[in-house]
Amino acid sequence: MKLAKITLITTTLVASTVSFAGTLSASSAISFLAFDGHRVTKKTVMQINDTNTHQVVVDVGGIVRSGSSSDFFSTDPIVLTFKGSLDDINISTPYISNTMQAERYKKSPKFKITTNTGQQIDYKWDYLRGEGFMPNARIQENLAEYNAGNGVAAVKMFTVAKSAPVAMQNMKTKKGKIVVSGENVAEQQLQYWFQQADKATQKRFLKWAKKQ
Repeated sequence: MKLAKITLITTTLVASTVSFAGTLSASSAISFLAFDGHRVTKKTVMQINDTNTHQVVVDVGGIVRSGSSSDFFSTDPIVLTFKGSLDDINISTPYISNTMQAERYKKSPKFKITTNTGQQIDYKWDYLRGEGFMPNARIQENLAEYNAGNGVAAVKMFTVAKSAPVAMQNMKTKKGKIVVSGENVAEQQLQYWFQQADKATQKRFLKWAKKQ
């Protein structure tokens, strides 16, 4: 039986002073997108209570200086694979304060994974490449495809069953059933979001598209 688990808790519990043994956390610049093959949200508490191999997908971002003004930077999704611990684990990044450091970081991301007892944990990393109009909306599917391959941070046992792309699901919305067709995911997702938009947004999009 797997001891690693994802525990969903309420915002009230998150804000409380209760601490969980084996909790996985990260510095403020890091956002978790997936854990052990499954998509997670900001309200997901990730717990690791073993020394098996685990995997997260994260992105790194924040406000940095750009000359005399400020700018926001964000990386593509990054896969991190590492061994678990019975202690709390924290993932952090170097301090990134300006656009030059941000661009350098994007080319060669670096992390520090440590336990609350000071043990440093080795890791493997790789960028998670996605396809489509909004690849971050397909994190779990993209991760499953990645883990089925030979990527440097791939973990075969986390190749979970893939759900159909968002555009191909029979989804009910306020506009009713969305019907799409296309030769690739990008085209299907464009059709999906176009049909989701209101008339004014569709008109602005068509005007923009004609200029491209």
